[in-house]
Amino acid sequence: MNNLSEQSANLTFELPDNTPVVRLGLIATLYFKEGYSLQSKRNVMQCFTRFKEEFGQHLKGQFDDRYKKLTDSGFSKTQEKIRESGPNEQYEWHISSAATANEAAAYSLSALNSFEVHGDQKRSYLKMTLPWSFLKEPDGVARFEEWLVYLCDQVEAEHGYGGLSSILPYDFDRYMPMEFQLAQQYVGLEVDSMVHNFKRELLDHIKGVNWYTIVGTRFTEQLGGKDGLRHALSGRGDVEMLDYQGGLIIRAGALPELGAIHEPLPVTYVAVNRVLKQLRNPKPDQLHTYSPYGNCFEQDSTERWYARFDQDDAHSKTPARIEAGQPCSAAGYWFSPAQANSRRYFDLGEIMPRFSGSNWGDTLWYWSGEA
Repeated sequence: MNNLSEQSANLTFELPDNTPVVRLGLIATLYFKEGYSLQSKRNVMQCFTRFKEEFGQHLKGQFDDRYKKLTDSGFSKTQEKIRESGPNEQYEWHISSAATANEAAAYSLSALNSFEVHGDQKRSYLKMTLPWSFLKEPDGVARFEEWLVYLCDQVEAEHGYGGLSSILPYDFDRYMPMEFQLAQQYVGLEVDSMVHNFKRELLDHIKGVNWYTIVGTRFTEQLGGKDGLRHALSGRGDVEMLDYQGGLIIRAGALPELGAIHEPLPVTYVAVNRVLKQLRNPKPDQLHTYSPYGNCFEQDSTERWYARFDQDDAHSKTPARIEAGQPCSAAGYWFSPAQANSRRYFDLGEIMPRFSGSNWGDTLWYWSGEA
């Protein structure tokens, strides 16, 4: 938390009139099916109602066809219009602490639906933004986690992610170069300004790993089901797994990490990524479209960003896995999925132990990322 406090000023930018155009925020982005159905719309509207009830004192603006002031009557009218819309009518709704479309919001909730005519070829999304300082409150992490589980249950999330991100205004185009530059400096920042672009791209893959990674049942089954996924990560005491109605939520560490480029990669993110990597989109489209305002993500830089937590044995100094009974190849912390909370320090040459009677099978030890 001290690191976040120290670095937060470097991750916020204001115009000369003090309008914030880039903020460090805490996000949760979820992708889900059948956003065109009446039940889905009702569930999403419940999310908006609850968000307004809890954070209404901060909310000033909304986007519904155009950006305008948020009022109680306008909020109710928009909800009713969305509930009455047809299965092939698009709704895009944002409620926000930003008074105008040119200001980066500290608090926001947004949603965009898919059409029935698209069938299973597009996804809908729901995204929540909170200030990063929310984590400094005594119950901040617990409240954020409770919100995340609630949102996942409401929309039956297929996949998603939660963590730190650069928050741009609703009219974000001219500030994408800032998002690009910050993402080069901090690997823990989720690049999420164009969340709407992934509606078609992320049908059969997840976007990747962050502090929280949401993996729906269809994806957990590719990794041996929930039990298999729990086993694969059970050796690490710094990974928490939560159930929701549609799958599993994985938390990598007690707090999110910025991952400054001059520091070692966040070891827990790397560990979770090692297990979930096969679910990630192998051929992602660019994270940004062309911008006349400066350098943004192109195809090569996009692919590097997606692979930022990869630490394959063939391309890094990560020690290879070790079978039980063999000597330790590198002094440091290792863990085995054969037993929960097995992570511990081994000296060079120390014989790696075996866990008998494990349902996992053979005892294999994996490098935990720390020397």
